[in-house]
Formats: sequence, structure tokens, C-alpha cells
Amino acid sequence: MLPEELEQWADLYAQRLVRLAYTYARDYGHAEDRVQDAFLKAYTMQHQYRSERGTFFAWLAKIVINECRMAYRRSWRERVMAILPERATKSTEEIYLSYTSRQFVYQAVLELPEFLRTPIVLHYYEDLAVEEIAYILGTPPGTIKSRLWRGRERLRHKLEEVDDHDERSHSSVEKLS
Repeated sequence: MLPEELEQWADLYAQRLVRLAYTYARDYGHAEDRVQDAFLKAYTMQHQYRSERGTFFAWLAKIVINECRMAYRRSWRERVMAILPERATKSTEEIYLSYTSRQFVYQAVLELPEFLRTPIVLHYYEDLAVEEIAYILGTPPGTIKSRLWRGRERLRHKLEEVDDHDERSHSSVEKLS
């Protein structure tokens, strides 16, 4: 038996939310599933609802949209993984080169100035979202996005310089041979 609160939500909002979910899912069955998932999530997280941020329906709609997006991402990953060839085992040389490449990139990250390094480390090594990094650093999300972009650009230039240098060294060795 469902709690009375969930039944009330379903009576009041289900049709509107299914229509909304359908715009993402393009299938009524999937849309209904996303709405059910959203209701369960909203029920468990109802303590997070704040009326000053908007109506209860708006809060539910946001959860439904997020559920639809997550379901789409999951299905996209499954489709991509289905068409990729089986993963072959790597040779010792490939493992070593991969390891040294990661070490080199990490060293290049450590050489960035702190204001660029911290967002890069938090985002790419700790898998934090821009909003979480903004909260941690007490900086607006837009600033974090621009610092991530600038940090990536500096890393790209640094790695291109090293790559150019390696190619010149390699061609010099070939000329000597």
C-alpha cells in the first residue's frame, strides 16, 4: 500500500508530469516510469523542498526532468557500449605508455597556478560537478567554468609543446641514423 501522500501527488500531478516526461522519453511507458521514479525520489527527499524556490509542482517537474535526463544518459551509454568492440588486453608496453602519459599529464596539472589547478583537480580527478566546486571554493559557477577552460587550454599548450619537442628529437635521431 502506498503512503497517502504519494497517492495525493499521483492524483494531482501525474498526468501533467507524464506529459512533461513524454517530451523527453518519446514513449508513454518510459515517461510513466520516469514519473514513478520521480515520485519515489521526491517522497524520500521531501525534506529538501523549499516553498520559497517555487511551487511543489515545479519541484516535482525538476525531479522528473532530471530522471529523464539520467535515463537518457544511461540508455545512450548502453547503446554506445553495445557497438564498441570487445576490449582487448593491453600489452605491457601499452600499459607502461598509458601510465607514463597519465603521470606526465598529472605533473603538468600540478604545475598550473593554484587558481586553475584546484578546479581541474576537483573536476577531473575527484569527479565533482561545477556547482560543487563553486560551493567548495566560494566562487560563482561561471568563474569555475572559465577556470576549467583556461586550465585545459594551458595544459593543451604545454602538452603540444612537449609533443613538438619529442617530434623534433625523434627527427634528429632519425637524421643521425
